[in-house]
Amino acid sequence: MKIAKNGRSGPVAMVTGGASFLGRSLSLHLARRGFNLILHYQKSVLRTQKLAAEARELGVEAVIVRADLGRPEQVQLLVQALQRTFGRLDLLVNNASSFYPTPLSRSKPGQWQQILNVNLISPYALCQAVAPWLKKSSGSIVNMTDIYGENPILKDYSAYCASKAGLITVTKILAKELGPEVRVNAVSPGAILIPKSYGPKKRKELIERSALKKQGTPEDIAEAVCFLATQGFMTGQVLKVDGGRFLN
Repeated sequence: MKIAKNGRSGPVAMVTGGASFLGRSLSLHLARRGFNLILHYQKSVLRTQKLAAEARELGVEAVIVRADLGRPEQVQLLVQALQRTFGRLDLLVNNASSFYPTPLSRSKPGQWQQILNVNLISPYALCQAVAPWLKKSSGSIVNMTDIYGENPILKDYSAYCASKAGLITVTKILAKELGPEVRVNAVSPGAILIPKSYGPKKRKELIERSALKKQGTPEDIAEAVCFLATQGFMTGQVLKVDGGRFLN
């Protein structure tokens, strides 16, 4: 299947971190719903190539683009790929994320900057850059936030929690600034990807804290993203998919 420059039939979704733990599932969910895909990656080229091939088997087109979101200026590489391939955009999913501990006793400013660049500054810059295409298609943005952005109780992950809190705020600001043409929402996952440092006992304790007392799956998050992508009367919302981890 060839890509027609400057436009082709079928909606187009851009997914950052397209072949990551959550990204792969949501990319395939979108492909099954007829979305052509622009799949971003930084290092996982082979996984992203495999994902693109799987998407094509589902009857859509997929292209892959490398960019280092730790350097916000590289979002232009994604914009250039959009321009030279599909020439349209209906959905942006800011899924790529940087996650590692930054304890107060030994974290460095450079670590904070890297996490903020990937999790907050680059997503904002990408929203800004693709807004004209989304306005033309009356499209939408879904930002991947985190329950710890609203409840920053994850010990030693202060930079990560702060970056996700910032992305939640950006979601609400952009919903106002880009409306009425573009809807902007977020998905806030709970216990889906549990830190590798957690042992069996700590993992069980974490899962038991939720009302449903079970670990969620990438498919749960993918279904939430697809819902927000197609629900035309929701904007500025943060949809918690956490099994009732934090009930207010």
